[in-house]
Amino acid sequence: MRIGMPEILAAGSVVLLATGNSTFGWVFLGLSIVGAALRWGVELQSIQQEQAKKKEEGEELAKILTEAGKAFSNLMQTSAYSNSRKDSNIH
Repeated sequence: MRIGMPEILAAGSVVLLATGNSTFGWVFLGLSIVGAALRWGVELQSIQQEQAKKKEEGEELAKILTEAGKAFSNLMQTSAYSNSRKDSNIH
């Protein structure tokens, strides 16, 4: 678990509310909730970017494998065609 500014603000708000400074306590609590929501949004965005990057890498790999398969297929077809048309005449 990471302890950052939202957690510190929440702890401070508890102390302020307990000691009777309700205005500052509620302000700190509000700031801690907003900070936690913003951090959560940033974390979600970074996770989505990682997933998009992995998806792009997977698509690139699939494209490379498809091209390799086509090249291998063309090679086999060319080989089969040349084997069936061998010169049977003795020179």
